[in-house]
Amino acid sequence: MFTNKDRINKVKRLLGLTTNEDEALDDENNYYRVADVLCDLKHYCDKFKIDFNQEVKMSEIYYDDEVEIIKNQKGKL
Repeated sequence: MFTNKDRINKVKRLLGLTTNEDEALDDENNYYRVADVLCDLKHYCDKFKIDFNQEVKMSEIYYDDEVEIIKNQKGKL
């Protein structure tokens, strides 16, 4: 099972995201702003006729579930 830290590291690795101002890049190989990632995902969804807004809604459900699972796990420790 992926942890939230695993998910964060996966996204950083796949997208070339950085939060370090000295390494801030936004070019063909890296993203600096999450907004740029979302914009490109919208273009991707348009191309393949995927309902972007529905995907965002589903991501909120997944996120809320994952946060609740982590909260419940911490409560059992």
